[in-house]
Amino acid sequence: MEHRGAVRLAATSDANCTQCHANLSTLTGATSFVRNIRSFVGDHPEFAVIRAGRGNPGTIQLNHFRHLQPNLLGPNGPVQLVCTDCHRSAAEAGQPWAYGDAASRAADAGRVPPGAMRAYMAPATFAHTCAACHSLQFDKRFAEPVPHGTPEVIHTFVVARFQSYIATHPAELRVPRDPSRDLPERAIPSDYRVLSPPQWVAEKTAEAEQLLWRKTCKQCHTLDLESGAPLPVVAPSNITSRFMPRAKFDHAKHEGFACASCHGGATTSQQSSDLLVPGIATCRTCHHPGVEAAESRCFECHTYHDPTQRKIVPGGFILSQLERGKTAVGASKNP
Repeated sequence: MEHRGAVRLAATSDANCTQCHANLSTLTGATSFVRNIRSFVGDHPEFAVIRAGRGNPGTIQLNHFRHLQPNLLGPNGPVQLVCTDCHRSAAEAGQPWAYGDAASRAADAGRVPPGAMRAYMAPATFAHTCAACHSLQFDKRFAEPVPHGTPEVIHTFVVARFQSYIATHPAELRVPRDPSRDLPERAIPSDYRVLSPPQWVAEKTAEAEQLLWRKTCKQCHTLDLESGAPLPVVAPSNITSRFMPRAKFDHAKHEGFACASCHGGATTSQQSSDLLVPGIATCRTCHHPGVEAAESRCFECHTYHDPTQRKIVPGGFILSQLERGKTAVGASKNP
């Protein structure tokens, strides 16, 4: 049998599906689904996520068009990004990334589950795809950037670094006047101010966080800076792993195609709210009836049994019973 191809029990005729789906109805007459579907290439509707016009719910600000331009400033000079620099299957996410950062990856370890599949893309993370190009520097005194974490984690890190620094550089407590900050019709302040260590740390922390919250972090994240809280509130990223969770798709089986051949909208998209899922017309290019066409019957994308409703059945058979045609003790044998 292994030389005759895999036996696919799910490879049933479309008639097994369309005997119901060609004319679905409810007792009330109201439906929230398409009632008449007879074939994929005929009257199958546009995919629901596109049909509903929901868009991408993610809050991370990302301009795909800008990132695909030539001669971007990279960590070691001009670079040309390609799709796989940021988008990989979950099974490949543990491999080295071209524009990741070792320290950030260490903090991000464990986010990719072991045994992850090649079928679906893993969510892009700052540690793997952004850290090498987008530095989180906060002060010229330090080469070490802030961690990519919550505002609370960042605030604690910044305060600790300034406290440690001023303890070994007490001369900087004598702060010279900056003439560029003198205001017209205001008295000119003294040439120097002498601060206490807590005052100096508070001033430098406020300056650093002004840069972080209003420029560095806000470049990608949606921050609420007006709520009156001492630290900003960061909106959840809402990165979607699968836009069509009730359908089957395998990126690994399509890896011979250029990403843009299906996700063409990515080359021109400038808003993170753009939904870059290909439409049904793209799939029909290959998936249609014919000898040299890809499979287009219902089972190719849909499953009949809902895996979330599966019940665990404790096994009672042993291998030797298969040879003798016997059943496990206590089990009834079907005629």
